[in-house]
Amino acid sequence: MITRLAMTLLVLTPLNLSAREEEPHLSVRTGLRCSQCHVNRTGGGGRTDFGSVYGQTRLSIGQFGFQGRSLNNFLSVGANLRLRAEGTPAKSTPRTEMGLREANIQVEARVIPDVLAFYVDETVGPGAASTREAFGLVEGLPLDGYLKVGKFLLPYGLRLVDDAEFIRQSTGFSYATPDQGVEVGFEPSQLSLFVALTNGSQGASENNSGKQITATGAWILPRFRIGASVSRNEGSSGRRDVYGGFGGFNLGRFTVLGELDLIKDAPDVGPDLDQMAAYIEGNFLAVRGVNAKITYGFLDPNRDIGQNARTRARFGIETFPIQFLQVSAFYTLIEDIPQASDDMDRLSLEFHLYF
Repeated sequence: MITRLAMTLLVLTPLNLSAREEEPHLSVRTGLRCSQCHVNRTGGGGRTDFGSVYGQTRLSIGQFGFQGRSLNNFLSVGANLRLRAEGTPAKSTPRTEMGLREANIQVEARVIPDVLAFYVDETVGPGAASTREAFGLVEGLPLDGYLKVGKFLLPYGLRLVDDAEFIRQSTGFSYATPDQGVEVGFEPSQLSLFVALTNGSQGASENNSGKQITATGAWILPRFRIGASVSRNEGSSGRRDVYGGFGGFNLGRFTVLGELDLIKDAPDVGPDLDQMAAYIEGNFLAVRGVNAKITYGFLDPNRDIGQNARTRARFGIETFPIQFLQVSAFYTLIEDIPQASDDMDRLSLEFHLYF
């Protein structure tokens, strides 16, 4: 019944009205929340019925028969697999690499429809298996609210799929750093607010009595959004504060989004460390299933030291030739500190299978 309703909504919806796995620019392009297409209402991971139907009926160039994600009336599954081949164009040290970058299986049990669900996102590769997310989700609270308890990705900033970006890597909010605790969220009308209280140990065993609080708020309009995030983590060796703003807008086939973060580490021993990370991204929807993307990332790893900034720029094409398959080709230019290797640029080709 839910799948039929989702398909009906898509028939009545313009071509660009939804979002896909782990791509914030599609949420900005459509004006919809992450919760429209993801089980985790702050984005990323397993898809809702609406997200699954959209990925099959409106995203790809070619289409085959529709495949539902439900095994029965309450149990649904999903998966992500990414294989990347990359190399450096430098003649002095030619290197190439091909490897599995992600293999995840998601299972959702809707034991009470629209009220109670259990969700598990299990990483099965590369390397040893581990649980990325495992939580219970209570929905139907006032103001379109919910309660989440367990292990989950923290609600901070833009949830980019590329964890190598400075706003992901340096802030500490990435797909590799879920945490354990409780989260509440409310999404009345055009507003979204999420607050999480967690161990602050990035998913590892607790080692101190301090806790981490992380919050994000956003104002979402059909062609524009703006938001802010804050986090404080009282750790065993000091305190870390991270705060920043993010936003984006859409004009026809063009979509732009960005984020700016300030990071302050105050260790119990030694001087404080202030960092700044920034990111901007532009997208152009050439035709259905073909998106051109250019990004620029900036990091000042110590604001008290000059001439130590790092930059990371990427440009390329993302295509969806058939259902469940994304093929991307990107060139990445990296400018690091002077003493780092000058052989850092990369050309990559990635295959992403998703369901």
